[in-house]
Formats: sequence, C-alpha cells, structure tokens
Amino acid sequence: MQKPIAYTSVMIDPASDLQVHHWAKDMQIQPCELRRAVSLVGPRLSDLRRYFGKSAPVICLKDRREPRAVSPYGFPA
Repeated sequence: MQKPIAYTSVMIDPASDLQVHHWAKDMQIQPCELRRAVSLVGPRLSDLRRYFGKSAPVICLKDRREPRAVSPYGFPA
C-alpha cells in the first residue's frame, strides 16, 4: 500500500502527457492551460491550484480515520 503524498510536495512534469492530462482533468482545465501555467508559476501542484483558484479536496479528519470502503472483489474502492 502506498503512503499518501501531500499536495504541497507534488510536482507536475509538463513534458509528461500522462501527468498533465491527469491533473488538468482533476482541476477541470485544458492541458494546454496547465502547461502554460507551469511555465508561469512553476511545477508545484499547490502553486498551480492557487493560480487557477482551485482548492484541493478537503477530507474531514473523522472520515480519514474510518476504514476504507471495499469493493465486492475485496479490493479497496
């Protein structure tokens, strides 16, 4: 199981189509807008979210401590 990574430590590589498309979809913007923003404010995800006015999803502490949902096949949902 992978340890969660804080949004403040995520860096987006503008040369990676996979990363750019993933984070552009997550922030509901176009990939070309994300690449342009990386050249303006840098590759740190938290800076890019601030630039676009998009906040990271907030997870309440009580929800974080509850066990994760499990799919019918026994895998985390």
